Amino acid sequence: MTRSSPSWAPVVLAALALVGCAGPARFVDPEADLPFYEVVGVVPFVTLAQDRLAGEKATNVFFTELLGRRFARVTEPGQFTAAMQRVRGGTSAANPWSTAELVRLGEEAGVQGVFMGTVRDWDMAPAGRESFPLISLEVRLVDTASGRVVWSASQTRKGGPALPLIGWGEIHTLGELASDMCRNLLKTLPRK
Repeated sequence: MTRSSPSWAPVVLAALALVGCAGPARFVDPEADLPFYEVVGVVPFVTLAQDRLAGEKATNVFFTELLGRRFARVTEPGQFTAAMQRVRGGTSAANPWSTAELVRLGEEAGVQGVFMGTVRDWDMAPAGRESFPLISLEVRLVDTASGRVVWSASQTRKGGPALPLIGWGEIHTLGELASDMCRNLLKTLPRK
């Protein structure tokens, strides 16, 4: 008589794979006309994390993933920063943006919407003898004509192995986790 693995083994493995893989929370304005957003910009993300450069790092990763999503044409960061500085008189990223400033930014940069974000956590968190990345991001698409949020998504994730007992699918760096999270957040943005 040979021993076979129990019939519940695949279910347990699938459950382990899903632990810690909660998807992003999201909001889509039911009245939003997403095809309207042909050209967008990315405002540098605000950071609340201890790493003061976390906002800049997350912005760069988000910009790259947004290009890959092909949601709309994305204004080149240098040109967009120059437009923000013209609107704000030298400072570009300080939040919050008033509706009047957003209207001027939309006109100055030629964009219908801007992506804004907040980095709440950006750190290496201890886990036993190892450390794994921990990131918490919020991103939203704001209409420049009205200041209305038309899409928003947020997620907090810790890197490490997807299957803790096997070590499969490990994420060891903040950059790797940020790229994966930005892709997942953008997947919640409806296709036009």
